[in-house]
Amino acid sequence: MKTAVRVPPLVTLAVGVLLWYVPTLVERLARLPGDRGLNFDVVLPARWFAAALLLAFVLTVERRPLSSVGVRIPRVRDVLVTVGLSVLALVVGVVLYGFVVGAGPDQGSQSGQIMAGLSIAGSLHLIANAAVVEELFYRGLLMERIIDLTGRPWAAALVSYVLFVGGHVPGSGWATTLTMVAVGSLLLVGLYWMFRDLLLCAGAHAIFNLPILAGALAG
Repeated sequence: MKTAVRVPPLVTLAVGVLLWYVPTLVERLARLPGDRGLNFDVVLPARWFAAALLLAFVLTVERRPLSSVGVRIPRVRDVLVTVGLSVLALVVGVVLYGFVVGAGPDQGSQSGQIMAGLSIAGSLHLIANAAVVEELFYRGLLMERIIDLTGRPWAAALVSYVLFVGGHVPGSGWATTLTMVAVGSLLLVGLYWMFRDLLLCAGAHAIFNLPILAGALAG
């Protein structure tokens, strides 16, 4: 009987990086000449597809359960803790943003301009997509495989935090990144460190992105 060959964590991380950038490539290839705006009608479905490919890789190539990327049923107590911390972090982030740059979204940033034109349905889709896809890649994949590689959860948390916050600078701008994103990422990294539960982090991410929906409702 042949022994299954375990896929090295670095290989899985490399696959994850490639899949993460697939939606960006697809969106740019589909972009019309002269159009500099982000086309969510293309990029969001591509991100769902990339997430599905990643899960398929875990199941069929790594031959590991989905719990190896944090997919597990959360406990009720953990859900309540997550909701409480998410609301608190959202308030802190909004207050900090308002203190630094004043009330209202950062309309000057790429993300601010895009979100200002979203419908309610579009806002809900964006919130769900960001919550599930980003948590799968930045927490479930990145943190778990760095823990596999180093045995140090703190190193996984640090790398996830730095990459997640830094990755938001081009689209969100420095003001939003150093306030809302920095606080939200601290929440998400901390939750995953405590619970190792992707669904909890996805729920927290969705709560923290509720201002996107508020902007659509106000418009």
